Order: sequence, then structure tokens, then C-alpha cells
Amino acid sequence: MDRRRLIILIAVVFSNILGASAILPTLPIYAQDQYGASSFQAIILNGAFFGAQFIGAPILGRLSDRLGRRPVLIVSQLGTVMAFIMFAVAGQLADLFGGFGMVFGVSGGLAVLFSARILDGLTGGNISVARAYIADVSDDENRARALGLVQAAFGVAFVLGPAFGGFLSNEINVQAPFIAAAIITGLTVLSTILFLPESLPPEDRSNRDQAQERQIPLIELVRAKPLFGLILLIGFFETSGFASVQNTFAVFADDVIFPDLSTGLVNRNIGLIFSVVGIVLTVTQGVLIAPLVKRFGEKWLVFGGQLFIGLSFLALALSANPWIATLFLGIFAFGRGIAQPSEQALVTRFGDKRTQGRMLGLYQSAFSLALAVAPIWNGIIYQQISPQAVWWAAVVLAIPTAMLAFYLAQQSLPQAQTNPSLAD
Repeated sequence: MDRRRLIILIAVVFSNILGASAILPTLPIYAQDQYGASSFQAIILNGAFFGAQFIGAPILGRLSDRLGRRPVLIVSQLGTVMAFIMFAVAGQLADLFGGFGMVFGVSGGLAVLFSARILDGLTGGNISVARAYIADVSDDENRARALGLVQAAFGVAFVLGPAFGGFLSNEINVQAPFIAAAIITGLTVLSTILFLPESLPPEDRSNRDQAQERQIPLIELVRAKPLFGLILLIGFFETSGFASVQNTFAVFADDVIFPDLSTGLVNRNIGLIFSVVGIVLTVTQGVLIAPLVKRFGEKWLVFGGQLFIGLSFLALALSANPWIATLFLGIFAFGRGIAQPSEQALVTRFGDKRTQGRMLGLYQSAFSLALAVAPIWNGIIYQQISPQAVWWAAVVLAIPTAMLAFYLAQQSLPQAQTNPSLAD
């Protein structure tokens, strides 16, 4: 595929995730210290984002199938920029939202934060649109590799973002991460406008003649294409495990792995461990995925990924040794790195140029739903049972996920839609 297009898309994904993850370490404290949020309110700010993304991603996918990828990418990125600006100036907007906030028992500033988080989630489906763009301009042989590169950009940004945001907050002020995120994302909007051509020509777009197909409810779509529904289910369960690592590991490390170290040393060690995860994820999705797909195929990589993920959870449940934790989180990253882009590539087989955006939007919704609900049961299990119980629960979930992936690997799936004129 056109390397310039791929570079711009990688920049779009990287900047959006860098901005989103840069505010992760500062947003809950920002909400508590500046606007009086309770611990529960600060935590569910992230849930509001992923809940909104669950709704917004398939809508953006359908719009991109009908209007083209480029305009939807531009508008969705602008929504993200606006959300970051709202975070930065929430204090100035507090008076305007004061009455609205009091209806829900929160301050005006906290109402602004929730509004911004929801806006960011609704427009955050631009990643699924970027994936649909790649599906438009890549053939079967190159698609998984291209999707892997995009996912690698996701992984690197997610590792670098929290450190970047924490540094800005500490060295400048609490608003700095939000301003920086807005600037970075704004630059990618300009890159999209100036340098990214449309990937979906008018003759390949859906129109009102396909309205009935586009409006088929998800449950009927899954009944008609059960293997598509199976991939969504595997992705949901797999992402629930990812959410366990994302939301629980730092607390687990503080309580169990490094109980006698100072907070500064604990944070440093967690940062180093996540750097290892980011490196493994980047190498896997940026370098290894293409030869592995060629050797084993996407279906078997989905199954193999679940085995590696389940093994890593088992190790975390059995050992509190920091070296073992680092090793098996690296194994987790490898499993995730081969499974997720393979799942995305398989999803594209169930649609054509007119519906691939919707298919990938639904996959993104399964991803977002898992990230929205998994922290709830992770927190309950952690507090009510034990820290290790979170990983045992993840092991229990990984077993049926691997079984479903093994069943999927033995099924005959549709052949990928290709566009040879745009492929290398």
C-alpha cells in the first residue's frame, strides 16, 4: 500500500492515543483536587469515555462507509481536540455549566469534565475509521501487517503517554497535559486535511439503496454471520483481560510486588515494566506479525494469542516476583500483539467496501464495552476477595476464550475483499 498514507494514519492513531493516555495519570487527580470529585466519580470518568465510544464507533463507521473515510476522520479528530480544550479550560467554563452540574450533584467544572470525556468517546471511533481506510487500500497479504503497524503505534503511544503527561503536569502545571494533547491532535488534523487523500471512491460507498443492510440490528447481523459475532465475542473477552492489566497492575504492583518500596520507586518500576510491554508490543505488531500471518494465518494467531495471554495471567496469579511479572507481561504483550490485528483483519472479511467501516466500528465497540465494564468487576474482585483473585478470574475467562478461538480456527471464513489497484 501507499507508504505515505500509512505514515499519516499511524500519526493519527499515535497522536490520538498519546493525547488520551497523557491525561490518564492526571485526570482523576485533576477532577478531585480542582473540582471536588469523589473517588468513584474520578474513576468513572474513564468509564464515561469508553461507554460513549461504544455508542459512537459504529456510527462513525457507518458514516465513513457512506461519506468516505477522510471527512469522518477530520470531524472525529476535531471532536477530540475540542474535548482536550474543554479539559484545559474547565474552570473557565464552570460557571456556564454550574446549574447543569448541580442537577446531577456535581460542580460545574466536573460537569465540563464529564461532557468533554463523553465528547471524546463519541468521536474516538476515528481509530476504527483509520482501520477501515487501511482495509480499503491493502490486499489480503499486506492487511494484517498494516493493521499491526497501526496497533503498534497504539501500543507505543499508550506506553509513552502517561509518562509524558505526568512530566508536563509536574514541570509546568496541571493544565499542560491537556493543552499539549490538543496541540498534538490538532497537528494531525492538519496533516489529514493537507496530505491524506480519500481511500473510498464514490462508486464503492454505501448509499440509501443499502440503507436496509446498514440498519440491520447487531443481533440480526450476528445471526446472519455467526462467525463475525464469534470474533466480536473473542475480542470482548480478550480485551477484558487487557483491561485487568491496564487498570489493576499498578495497584497490584504497589500492594503485592513492591510493598516495601517508596511511592517514587514503585512508580519508576511500574514505568519500566510497562516500557518492556510497549517494546514487545511494538516489535510484535510492527515486525513479527507479517511473517507470522504468512506462516500460520490469522485464525491460528488469534488462538495462539489467547494461549499466551492465559499463560501470563496464570503466572501473575502464582508469583509476586517482579522479574517473573515482567517476563510474563512481555508474553502477554506478544499474545495481544498477534491476536488483535489478526482479529481486525478477519473482521474485514465479512464486509465489502461499503460495509467494512461498520464491521470495524462494531469490533471497536466490543473493545470499548470491555474497557467500560471490566474495571467494575476488577475493582470488586480486588477489594472483596484478594489482589491475586483478579488474575485467577482472568485465567478463568481466558480458558473459554481460547476454546472459542480454537473453534474459529477450524472454520471456513469469507475471503478478504481486495483492491489490487491500490495495493503494492
